[in-house]
Amino acid sequence: MVRVHTMNAPVIDSRPLYGIGTVARLSRLKPDTLRIWERRYGLGASQKTESGRRLYTQTDLDHLQIVSRLVDNGFRIGEIATLERKTLAALADAEGVSQKHLDANGSRYRYLFAGETLCQWLDQHPGCLSRLDSLLMRAPMESLLENIDPSSSEIDALVLETPRLGSTQLQMLESLRQRFSTLSITVLCSNCSKNTTSHLADMDIRVVEEKLDTQRFASILRDIQCQLETAEGSADTGDLVSTQPILFDTAALQSIAVAPSHLECACSQHLANIIQALQEFEAYTRDCEVNNWNDAAAHSCIYAYTNQARWLMEKSLGIALEESKTASH
Repeated sequence: MVRVHTMNAPVIDSRPLYGIGTVARLSRLKPDTLRIWERRYGLGASQKTESGRRLYTQTDLDHLQIVSRLVDNGFRIGEIATLERKTLAALADAEGVSQKHLDANGSRYRYLFAGETLCQWLDQHPGCLSRLDSLLMRAPMESLLENIDPSSSEIDALVLETPRLGSTQLQMLESLRQRFSTLSITVLCSNCSKNTTSHLADMDIRVVEEKLDTQRFASILRDIQCQLETAEGSADTGDLVSTQPILFDTAALQSIAVAPSHLECACSQHLANIIQALQEFEAYTRDCEVNNWNDAAAHSCIYAYTNQARWLMEKSLGIALEESKTASH
């Protein structure tokens, strides 16, 4: 839990917040089951509206997903309902219960976004925080030093917004780095000198000066996740992004590339050749050795885009083959 001083403390909101219907769908539990578990075991929404409507945070959802999968694997709800998240995760690993889908968007990390303008932008683009365990602090970064206890915050990454980076802001960031020594810190600033950027980089604080849009925001999150994953040493670059499955193996592609087409064009043959090249490059980027998190971030992005391109080309090939099959009849 994030603890703040009560006097003049900034408001910190959890995002995203899910209704019980969405949680039921994502956890594969019936709404009635969720209500019973909340009443009997205290497993439920950590927030409610004034009218009593349940609102589930990402942490609530992740917890219920693990519990649901363990119950599917034969555990009794009464035996595991009171266990902590780390214990449940250990049980899930021991049982071979997949958690990869939970980590695909970085949801096992907690992000704190600070700054009024940044939080307003995120309010207007809620999809950017989908499946991301995040907190929004609608106050300037100075409030972090004044109100948040880093020893109890359970935050993995800070994304801070400031209009400029002068000497005052630089001193605050130095203090932040001292207090939050192990966290990923990213600063969004429209006015920063090269010397300041270099100085912050020496403290492992990244500065982003580009104007924020949804694509840029997604790239920032990928870079942060790469940094966190690399610091843990728990995954290679191929594990840092959500991947799409291979739809055509090498043998199938080679066969399609030389097979006659019933279409007037040779799209299927051309697509097969393109996909083979993309598969080879995808494997190369996945296994490419890197020496630091910046290189890992770049390779992860390259791998992610190549993976998506290959998968889309395979979908196109499927359409071409279906049309060719139809034309032959």
